[in-house]
Amino acid sequence: MSSTSSASLERLTLIAMAAAAFMLAHQVAGKAVRDALFLSAFPAGYLPRIVIVAAIGAILLGLLFSSLLSRYGPRRVVPAAFALSFVLHTLEWLGRDIAPGPVAAFVYLHIVDLGAVVLSGFWALSSEVFDPREAKLRFGRIAGVGTAGGIGGGILAERSAVWLAMADALLLLAALHLLCALIIWRLGDHAEPHAASPRDSDPPPARREVFRRAPFLVSLAILVFLGTTSAQMIDYLFKSGAAQSLGGKSPALLRYFALFYTGAQILTFLVQTFANRWSLEKLGLSRTVTSLPLAVGTGSVVALLVPSFAVTTALRGIELIVRGSLFRAGYELFYTPIPPREKRSVKVLIDVGCDRLGDAAGAGIVQLAIWLGPSLARPELLGLSILFAFLSAWLARRLDQAYTGVLERGLIERAFDLDFADVHDSTTMSAVLRTVSLDAAPKAAVAPVSSSPPAPAAPRVSGDPVLDLLADLRSGQTQRVRAAVENPLCGDPALTAQLIRLLAWDEISAAVQMRLAAAAPAVVGQLSDALLNEREEFAIRRRIPRLLALAPSQRAVDALIEALRDPRFEVRFQCGRALDHLLQRNPALLIPEAPVFAVVDRELSVSRTIWDSHRLLDRRDAPLPNESTDGFSFLDEVIRERANQSLEHVFSLLSVVRPREPLRIAFRALHTTDRQMRGLALEYLESILPPETRTKLWTVINVDGAAETGRPPQEVLAQLLLSNATLQMRLTEAIKNPASGDVPQSAPPPKATRG
Repeated sequence: MSSTSSASLERLTLIAMAAAAFMLAHQVAGKAVRDALFLSAFPAGYLPRIVIVAAIGAILLGLLFSSLLSRYGPRRVVPAAFALSFVLHTLEWLGRDIAPGPVAAFVYLHIVDLGAVVLSGFWALSSEVFDPREAKLRFGRIAGVGTAGGIGGGILAERSAVWLAMADALLLLAALHLLCALIIWRLGDHAEPHAASPRDSDPPPARREVFRRAPFLVSLAILVFLGTTSAQMIDYLFKSGAAQSLGGKSPALLRYFALFYTGAQILTFLVQTFANRWSLEKLGLSRTVTSLPLAVGTGSVVALLVPSFAVTTALRGIELIVRGSLFRAGYELFYTPIPPREKRSVKVLIDVGCDRLGDAAGAGIVQLAIWLGPSLARPELLGLSILFAFLSAWLARRLDQAYTGVLERGLIERAFDLDFADVHDSTTMSAVLRTVSLDAAPKAAVAPVSSSPPAPAAPRVSGDPVLDLLADLRSGQTQRVRAAVENPLCGDPALTAQLIRLLAWDEISAAVQMRLAAAAPAVVGQLSDALLNEREEFAIRRRIPRLLALAPSQRAVDALIEALRDPRFEVRFQCGRALDHLLQRNPALLIPEAPVFAVVDRELSVSRTIWDSHRLLDRRDAPLPNESTDGFSFLDEVIRERANQSLEHVFSLLSVVRPREPLRIAFRALHTTDRQMRGLALEYLESILPPETRTKLWTVINVDGAAETGRPPQEVLAQLLLSNATLQMRLTEAIKNPASGDVPQSAPPPKATRG
């Protein structure tokens, strides 16, 4: 990532932080003002009724807001919603003395309904500004500053109870949302170029279709509903206890709620600072989200065993702290890989609709418990809270696999929208190194293929056509050998060993491959033996994997996996592509994960100079023998030879143990400058790779670090040769003194072998 884009991301992050700070300041101060105004005007028994009314209003408002987001996008709708809230707070302040009861009820509905909508809208906009990986890195900082703003809002609410009339605190709330409107409008201006998609002009998708394409959203909606239902029941126990303890006096209630919410925000900030990132990186999204039902369930058990207002207050505080820190950190990230148009259609519906539906369900349960008798309310509500917490934990633990599926679909769908004209060359070596092909293996060097003229023709052997063909194959005469290879009798198993030797002869190698391809399933053993024999000619071993790719058998798979340890990169590369080809056409073949990941880790552990120096000698655009389409040479035809071949080899190996299509698109995404696509690819890779493999891959592709700067070709070449100093010295000595024997020579080639 360039320094310019990094600076732009930092600006966007700062803008989002400022918006979150004022938004959470309003939320915390608004809760205190809302509860104090309502409980000073109405008895606590009215709480379930106002909650149900607010829930119905929030659901309707959420449906409207979701439709507006789908049609106009969050850039326009979210700032307008904050501006509307500013106007409503101003009108509430003007009517505070005219009708205090109705104004108190309206303030409650306003803060519950519109407050939830704008909060969801802000995070919807943020998830379009930042790609999934950036969101994981930056959402914690944004939420942390927002929590700090919430602390400030709680302090302002507490001080307003001392310095101002309680109704005058509505002006403070109005000012906070006006600032939010201005800042979020600025955030939308910066975000629009990154969030645009060629399909944005299409009609918004039906919500039912969105849920069908991403089934985990149903689980997420149920999780929100169950969590809010439990929170509403606990909230009633807390507020009714507070009203009873303080006697319904409005200034005292305002100060109490302000101090309570401020304390909860301080603890939330501490958890966000010290636990959020650790939890996301070490535990994953689903376990981080599971922290909320586990905390609520455990706290409810304690409250059931120790019936006191202090324990209930602690339970309510724990629920607020975990919801605002760990749960929020994981929950919002689940939306980042969903395409913007689909996200706009359902996010507010889940955030607001399911949340307020949970409020209504919780309030209804509370009202039923009150009718049954106050003495029964507390144990019943806590028992139901324990049950809902258990169900929520079970649902949350199932979300990781669904999230990976959404990442896969997001990669595939975004690939259709992306113009890959800007794909760049991932190699960092200069043209000088394109002619160098030194391998990192410390084993003996392989001598070049013999360039001596062919041996004289062998005498004919009459009476045995197979022996006659063998003599022709060993004749060393191009036309005679070619005619023998094309003879139908050349398919005799007795001639296979000689045909394998002829793979090294460039002039007739293609014809030999055609002949061996027809018999590949029957001669897997001989092909495997030649492949695994490191004393065999390199030109032979690097061409055998293409033949084994046509032999759909477990024996071929085992040989290819074993050959992934070959000292020559091209042999390993061709084996990886052959495994990919075999698995595409024969999904029932068994490819064990452990040895493949071991090979991947070994490939990723080489020095950078060796990593960049790997080159292939054979042409890559030649189709497989007897195959109408290739499907073998390139992992991705879009970038073809522009991709780093070492990285392509690694992704070829990964594609045989992980889903191929999203991996192929992730490989392509790493070669583009599209920030959203690259971030989506990195997040997908992080979700499917073992930690050790992921760490090594991140180092190779410079994730979270500066890209490697270009160096003069001479310097790079010198470093490459220095890393192979021993081999260089031996080659130099061999040139000066061919008879010294310092460089191991391969066995003399047979008559038919040419280089």
